[in-house]
Amino acid sequence: MAVTNGYCTVQQIRDELSDGGESLPLALLEKAVNAASRAVDEWTGRRFWQDAEPVVRRYRPDCGDRLGVDDISTTTGLLVATGTDGSFGTAWTLDTDFELEPGNADADGGAHAWWELVAVGGLSFPCERRRTVQVTARWGWSAVPSQVEEATLLRAVALFKRKEAVYGVADFGEFGPVRITRKDPDVIDLLTPFQKPMAG
Repeated sequence: MAVTNGYCTVQQIRDELSDGGESLPLALLEKAVNAASRAVDEWTGRRFWQDAEPVVRRYRPDCGDRLGVDDISTTTGLLVATGTDGSFGTAWTLDTDFELEPGNADADGGAHAWWELVAVGGLSFPCERRRTVQVTARWGWSAVPSQVEEATLLRAVALFKRKEAVYGVADFGEFGPVRITRKDPDVIDLLTPFQKPMAG
């Protein structure tokens, strides 16, 4: 099993466990990285890996001047269009028709994302029963934040070491979905700033 969109690496787990000779089973290390990374996604309500290419998503606005969207990792390839007949024929221009929030998210050059569109020109988001806004973007974050990387590493190491417990299991698939709980205080402290607010 290869690591897919992992937030830490197998080598980081080896280093954490002082496995200089690379004696630990690769397959179990990879499972730990994958399981911990997806648990981070579930707990935060977002994902931190970036699409390789722009992907189209459609949204139904609640109001005409603001629209919450999934995390946008970069303005490269970003397209916004609206339409009430399913054609999305009205193209919007960044910084003319709309701005991205949070403002200055990319100012320090670190890992960042935007998750709100704000209408600033003469256009407004059509509020109807159908999805009237089409956004083409590379979803996710520009990079994995260091806190997310560390939290994933802590969780992955704990998962890997679980097989050493008296009543532990050798295969991660045998103990069901991996969840982040209050028993992971350091992990929760690292991830709390990135938890997406619940809608409503």
